Amino acid sequence: MKYATFIFGGLLLAAVCGAADAPNAADIYRRAFEALPKLTEAENKLIRGQASDVNAAALSQKLAPAMTLYRQAARLENCDWGFDFEKTGFGTELPHLSSLMPLARAAKWEADRVKQSDPAAFAAWHDDVLRSSAHAGQGDALICGLVATAIRQRSVDALCSNLTTLPPEVLAKLGQQLDGLPPLASFQKMMLAEKAFGIDWFMRQLFELQREQQAAAAATNFATTLRLSAVVGGGPLGLKIGLEEQGGDNFWLGLGQRKRGIELVSADVKKGQAILLKGDQAALVLLQEKRIEPISLKLINAATRKLLGEEFSKDMLGGVGSNSTEFVKQMLEASDIMGAIAASAEAPVRDPEAWGEQIESASTNNVFARLLLPAIGPARSRMDAMRAQEAMLRVALDVAREGPAAAARSRDPWGEGAPFVCREVPGGYELVSQLRRKGENVTLRFPHR
Repeated sequence: MKYATFIFGGLLLAAVCGAADAPNAADIYRRAFEALPKLTEAENKLIRGQASDVNAAALSQKLAPAMTLYRQAARLENCDWGFDFEKTGFGTELPHLSSLMPLARAAKWEADRVKQSDPAAFAAWHDDVLRSSAHAGQGDALICGLVATAIRQRSVDALCSNLTTLPPEVLAKLGQQLDGLPPLASFQKMMLAEKAFGIDWFMRQLFELQREQQAAAAATNFATTLRLSAVVGGGPLGLKIGLEEQGGDNFWLGLGQRKRGIELVSADVKKGQAILLKGDQAALVLLQEKRIEPISLKLINAATRKLLGEEFSKDMLGGVGSNSTEFVKQMLEASDIMGAIAASAEAPVRDPEAWGEQIESASTNNVFARLLLPAIGPARSRMDAMRAQEAMLRVALDVAREGPAAAARSRDPWGEGAPFVCREVPGGYELVSQLRRKGENVTLRFPHR
């Protein structure tokens, strides 16, 4: 199965983590993908923790070549998957995500096998899984963040529930490993990536495909005969744009004015955009770039279906109707909405699901937003919950070594400077964050030593 980014799953170029000549973890991961054997249903059951008559030692030996490569890759800093996301945008296929999941699952199983006999090896296996999660998240796309979160969550849960099996020296080393763990991308960075290489990329591709289709069909649009020569005003006197037709004739248009059959129907100096209308044809004016893009619903319809596929395009185009000007307006508005989401994601929010619902309810008039935004709140809620539990795991290590008073030194990122609450529960302790998910505070339980 291949993953593609969703919500216009746009993706920034993967950052090179080390020197240009440093070994690339992605290359070694790909060797691990090839080395991973096809498992039987009984073997998969054993790895998933279900009853199975498979010999565990034999399965471990079968997995060993792939696991050796996986662990080697996880311990490298530099990981560049090499995708040209700026070129392919939300259509970028990310097959490494679906390939990393079974490797991480197998590594967790290997850790479970040795947790009684070799606690240090148990912790080391999970350190590798945690590091590989950062490699899964390279690029900042939302789907990458969700897969990285799922991988990391498994190890956080396993380490937490087995703290009492780890001797003091292993706990101390685990604390150092957690402190050196590469962080996952922030939700704000993911939203900026979704905007840049999602909706913004889509608009660029749409206009490019329109130009190709117009040329192929010898179609004409009044905008192809115009050049934006000047832009003035924008204050109390209003905006005026200077247009030059082929042949050298110049004229000015103010908002709401019509000359030579061309009307300036909308303009926004702050956003640098305006829309012209002539009969049933429209054009987008990019004021800062001094560029005019013809827009035609017929060509938009064809280009959208080519870029997004029939089903998704039907929902989009059906929501906009037959007005090409409205289609472009809503695309531009959707880009602004994504930018506003990114800005609002900078500060912690105690209830990401409610935050997402508020954003969604404020954008119900935008067809793109109605299709894209329902996943925003749940995605942030899942990621923030894992981040909170990862932070609480560090605190749990101190509590396991020093007792519950150690929690007073912690800081809950959602608690406005207050520490995580630590309380005793049957069989152990519970750390509580002010972050809420599904109507309850996010917690982390771990046993007494």
